[in-house]
Amino acid sequence: MVATLAALDPGDLPAARDLLRASCAHDRAAQVAEEKLFGVSPRGAPVAFAARKGGILIGVAATCGDRVRLVAVHPAARGEGVGSQLLGACEAEVWKGAARRARMLDEPGNYLAPGVDVANVDAIAWLGRRGYIRRDEHTNLLVDVRTNPRVTVARAVELVARAAERGYEVRRARRDEAEALSAAISIGFGGAWPFEVERALASDPPGVHVASRDGRLAAFAAHDGNNRGLGWFGPAGTWPEHRGQGLGEALLVACLVDIAAAHPTAEIAWIGPREFYQRAVGVVGERTFAVMTKDSPFKRSTIPPAM
Repeated sequence: MVATLAALDPGDLPAARDLLRASCAHDRAAQVAEEKLFGVSPRGAPVAFAARKGGILIGVAATCGDRVRLVAVHPAARGEGVGSQLLGACEAEVWKGAARRARMLDEPGNYLAPGVDVANVDAIAWLGRRGYIRRDEHTNLLVDVRTNPRVTVARAVELVARAAERGYEVRRARRDEAEALSAAISIGFGGAWPFEVERALASDPPGVHVASRDGRLAAFAAHDGNNRGLGWFGPAGTWPEHRGQGLGEALLVACLVDIAAAHPTAEIAWIGPREFYQRAVGVVGERTFAVMTKDSPFKRSTIPPAM
């Protein structure tokens, strides 16, 4: 019996969670199933697909913009072409949007992971057979937040006091500051960061900490703005004129103390300065992700320049 593809309905979410729990050994996709299958991003709402056989859900996939957010097939249904059907449906949506290239997983603002975990060698090989090329790598760091002497309430308080000695106020952001924070971060850093910060602000309590001086924003840090509930840190940034004042460390520790209330380990995604994290809080592990892309099979028509 051939699998049938149709739009994934929100009512399918419980079954989709069970499927993701059984099929995703390298990511906690089941815990963020609703966010990845139905949640919006700065690019808009996703298109989600369901593969069924005999009325039973055996595969799911979602895409948004030029990103394929995820493709998952139940282990018992693999080897029957279901994954290829789902991937093809996602790619058709990508090409419909006239994208030049499709990318796996790393959608800005709403990503399951910044690429395919390199430990998932079967998935990387499977994608390679379907025209995907491994173009780059990203790294996430893992930090112990439960037994780490550098991640404690006392140290967070100490770092806030040090910042105060330099004239900075470090505190938890408020929800009613969402518009002002989003605007400032958009101007200062851009990208999907304002979107993630707004999502983090919606947590209870808000998962954003800020530093300011003389009423002006100097730095910020957020957690659980993406992959909400998994204890992921980021984004974070300090405006150039305020760097070197210990604000990044104070905000990082404040966020990690938050994460420790629910998780033994925090994951720092898409890292920038690894040395900073090693010095500030220590690193207990890391994950590496392959950026997998596929060029569009359709050639764009070119319009000669005006003479």
